[in-house]
Amino acid sequence: MDWTLIILRILHVGSAMTWFGGAVFGALLLQPTVRALGPKAQPFMDYLVQRRRVGVFFPIVAGLTILSGAALFWRDSGGLQLSWITTPTGLAFTIGGLAGITSFVLGGILIGPSVAERTAVQNELRDTPGEPSEDQIARLARADRKMQIADRIDMPLLITAGVLMAVARYL
Repeated sequence: MDWTLIILRILHVGSAMTWFGGAVFGALLLQPTVRALGPKAQPFMDYLVQRRRVGVFFPIVAGLTILSGAALFWRDSGGLQLSWITTPTGLAFTIGGLAGITSFVLGGILIGPSVAERTAVQNELRDTPGEPSEDQIARLARADRKMQIADRIDMPLLITAGVLMAVARYL
């Protein structure tokens, strides 16, 4: 029994499920609710980001998915042997892995900064009475656009990665 392989697979599949579940929850439920509630959502988001550290949790989970997947890829490919990588199984794992890595990078570029910007503006609005300034409205709109772009790109990439990982061994 190969305990290293078992541990890597449990780590890879478990962290991938958590990452994907968080992405689905965020895109389909959390973000629309936050937009609908506007400033009223800020105490919840502050708690989620500052106390529950969701902005740290998901990048760690995504990173564990990628690192454990890379270790599994290395093992399966015999140290990146092109003869294995170019098989249908190898190509499926390669494309799936690249989709996951791309999702991770885009998440760092789009999602994290968007959440931080939205939180900063909402905190400014909470601390300053009166109507939001044009700059604050523009910053919120920019953060929302980045999140919508991220959702449109991130979900297909994660679905591609998951489907290819699920079927690769059977190709």
